[in-house]
Amino acid sequence: DPNQNRVGEWLDVRPKQGIAELSFQLAAELPLGTYTIRVVKPKASSTFKVEKRVLQKFYVFFEGPAQIYASDKTYPLRVCGRYSYGKAVQGTMRVILCQKARRHPQNASRDICREYSGPTSSKGCFTSSVSTSVFTLSPTEENSKLYAEASLLEMGTGLQINTSRQILLSRTAARVVFETRNAYYIPGVPYRGKIKLQDHYGNAMKNRKVYLVTKFARRRLIKTYITDDKGVALFNLDTTTWNSSSVSLEGRFTLEDLTHTPRKADFIYTNAYHHLQPSHVATKSFVDIHPLTGTVPCGVKQNVQVTFTLSRDDLEEDTSRIGFAYYVTGKAGIIVRGQRSVQVGKLNMLKGSFSIPLTFTADFTPSPSLVVYAIFPSGGITADSVDFDVALCFENQVKVGFSTKEAHSGSTVQLQLQAAPGSLCAVQAVDGNMFFKRPETELTSQMVYGLFPAAYRHRYPAQVEEHCLQPQPTSSLLGGKPQDSFQPDIFKVFWNMGLKIFSNLVIKKPSWCFHGADRKQIIGVPSREDKKITKEQPKFASHRRLHHYFPETWIWNLFSVGSNSSRSVLVTAPDATAEWKVKTFCLAGRGFGLAPTISLRTIQSLFVDVTLPYSVIQGETFTLTATVFNYLQQCVQVCV
Repeated sequence: DPNQNRVGEWLDVRPKQGIAELSFQLAAELPLGTYTIRVVKPKASSTFKVEKRVLQKFYVFFEGPAQIYASDKTYPLRVCGRYSYGKAVQGTMRVILCQKARRHPQNASRDICREYSGPTSSKGCFTSSVSTSVFTLSPTEENSKLYAEASLLEMGTGLQINTSRQILLSRTAARVVFETRNAYYIPGVPYRGKIKLQDHYGNAMKNRKVYLVTKFARRRLIKTYITDDKGVALFNLDTTTWNSSSVSLEGRFTLEDLTHTPRKADFIYTNAYHHLQPSHVATKSFVDIHPLTGTVPCGVKQNVQVTFTLSRDDLEEDTSRIGFAYYVTGKAGIIVRGQRSVQVGKLNMLKGSFSIPLTFTADFTPSPSLVVYAIFPSGGITADSVDFDVALCFENQVKVGFSTKEAHSGSTVQLQLQAAPGSLCAVQAVDGNMFFKRPETELTSQMVYGLFPAAYRHRYPAQVEEHCLQPQPTSSLLGGKPQDSFQPDIFKVFWNMGLKIFSNLVIKKPSWCFHGADRKQIIGVPSREDKKITKEQPKFASHRRLHHYFPETWIWNLFSVGSNSSRSVLVTAPDATAEWKVKTFCLAGRGFGLAPTISLRTIQSLFVDVTLPYSVIQGETFTLTATVFNYLQQCVQVCV
């Protein structure tokens, strides 16, 4: 409990098909606070809260943009009220917007505040167009936000619920975003990428000019593109003129540098930047993988296009065919491997393409990689790799649904389950307001994959890295010469995918190495990739402790799925008007599966809600307010 007293214990827990279902009865009088459940072996823990509070009858929330921009003349203010079962609240809304003058209390009288009020609409919302001229929209560090407070007074009951929000002030008028896949380029191979143009709300700016500035070797080239209907412009850059130098790409909304023009300092155009390093190559032949756009769905066949350019300088005179090999790696290791053979003609340069069919499954997720390479008679090798963004799917494909999307209280509803044969499924149906108040309690694919950070790890640790065979002179180290080269090469293409190579081919750029003694000191130290994973992983690790707080639960059961992969269960809709969120996960010999969240709304066409104080003193007189809610489509006579 919150006082670290052991209040419950289970020994010799034996899960059923990987699921242990336990329950603990809370005492009528018990300490409030956070309770912890610990599993000793394997080590894990979870928490839940016991709070002295009453669930709100309805909720008040802001809708609309969370920022106001300097270019905006008006701001669409919209605040809504919803009952726990999704219906609109009728009442009077009052909203106060304030811009603080200073952080010091003596300057509070200089705050700029405006009040807006009015009745809610049939949808339970109050809307108003706020003129931004009354506020200072050239934000400084101290007044870069507006403070909004809203209160909704329910009609007939006098019940008032409050909420607040901070609205940021921004001078950004437009932003440019790069969608490029690599931080390196192969000299001689066209470099492809995308520029996305967005307005200050993040919406696509279509049919607009966007500029790409390429800087290399003290040269600057500017190209103009027009965005499509999605606000995206594709670019294809010729790398032959870059002379294997470092390249800087800059995406711009305008060629005018507004940040240094005092007269126009109210606006900022956010530019995009991307830096490229040349990849070390020992051949004149190249291979280029065309990346798949967007998030790739599971179970759908994809054709990955590969183009190549072969040079006669890398081939022998009697070479008639050249073979391309490819590997796909995922969390299950090397998943796909194959070869493509290409006939070579008599031309000095041969260009062509082929496709690799891939169907992504749970073995690939979350971040699979593809490498394609060719080995030439000269001992040279050319390769390219690409990472895919694949949907987070599971081997056990689970589906859950109801026979209807809306049911009357007390009626019978059919719950339909689909999963791998022999699955044991845990089904939970909880009042959606629990997720509205605490969204971190919702079980998601990201939360599950976050439990396994190794699934996101590429490369391999320092313990198995290659030993240096060519010592670097001590004088060079003392002179500040780099101890290793960070220029990309063929070796790093495989290394990034976690593929260990045993080869005598020219795959690695010659570089100085550590002394043997120096090398031993770093054996076992986490690699740069390990540190990167450790630093990036907390966004998933925050979900490792599942905080459940379910005071309103409808279904919390285990159901077995037979050999036909499906099961139907009859359940009774609860005697409550609510929006129920249903989460289902299953375990079987095929593995874990998680179904998408579904909802079922239970309705009462006519019901009475009583407004009572939280507590009263014996002998005290208090007001009892009863509200009749009528969602019937026809007249009915009632007696209250």
